Amino acid sequence: MTTSTTIDWFRKPVDSPSDGTLNACYNALDRHVIRGRAEDVALTLDARSWTYAELLTHVGAFAGVLRAFGTGVGDTVALGPVPAFEAAVVTLAVARLGAVVEHTDDLAPHVGTARVLVAGTDPSLDTGDVPVVTVDDSTELSWAMVMRAGRTDPAGCADVPGDAVLARVGDAELTVLAALGAEEPPAPVGTSVLVVGGLALWSFDAEEAR
Repeated sequence: MTTSTTIDWFRKPVDSPSDGTLNACYNALDRHVIRGRAEDVALTLDARSWTYAELLTHVGAFAGVLRAFGTGVGDTVALGPVPAFEAAVVTLAVARLGAVVEHTDDLAPHVGTARVLVAGTDPSLDTGDVPVVTVDDSTELSWAMVMRAGRTDPAGCADVPGDAVLARVGDAELTVLAALGAEEPPAPVGTSVLVVGGLALWSFDAEEAR
């Protein structure tokens, strides 16, 4: 078994990735803060930059929101096309909880299977009891409102096996180890790759971090 020496494991694998546990978000953000890089730039989009400490604050808060809605290891969060920064925060927050982010341009099929839906605006569909967070103010669960709530109780990192699925686009899946690998994973059609702290993320709307 070949794994990157730059990966921080919670429990190192012995024979296969499923033997060990780690967290993709921890590797992308927390470990850099712990090692003294809190004020280094973690992400640059549209000429605006965020440090590792700033990005970790946003991600921990949104992960707290997802956890409050019952999201845990192996659950799915459906993410529609949203601005690049929010997409990165959502994806990292989902990874923090050990859940799977399902990128989609149609949220309707995910009602009833996803724990939470995240959309750019009100999707105007019957979501039943499934909460919908919008990045504008078109619903009661607006981005600004839930982030204020999430900052009061940010979430920590869950342990997941190395072969756990991090993200899904249609039939394509990205595992934690593939996202942390030395080679950038190919992006499915219609998506691009955004790299944060050595972790490759898929995004419908993103510029590559510098």
